[in-house]
Amino acid sequence: MIDPLATGVIVAALVLAGVTALLALVNRSAGRAVLGVLGAVEVLVLAQTVAAVGLLVAGDRPAGSTVEFLGYHLATVLVLPAGVAWSLSDRSRWGAGVLTVACLSVAVMTVRMNQIWAGVGA
Repeated sequence: MIDPLATGVIVAALVLAGVTALLALVNRSAGRAVLGVLGAVEVLVLAQTVAAVGLLVAGDRPAGSTVEFLGYHLATVLVLPAGVAWSLSDRSRWGAGVLTVACLSVAVMTVRMNQIWAGVGA
């Protein structure tokens, strides 16, 4: 894995989780700016996935399970768009809460992908 890219995904997802949690606490829905930044995080997630597939094609392998590693990448790519779709359908505070959970999920799954790549906890 490319550590600076993974770190960027984790930090961005955690910052957005904090912002969306604050929005949920003050009973607001996510606005266009938050959704735009979520799109930027999704681009980072897609770049991370493309880089990981490139490393796999080049012959590098995770120390843990390759299937599990790819499964986490697939889930990470899908969770933010699913959270945004749910949030747009529910414009209450709970829509922002869903985005909080989606962002936290991306951060946690990215940490787990780093662990699988390094062979920690496999």
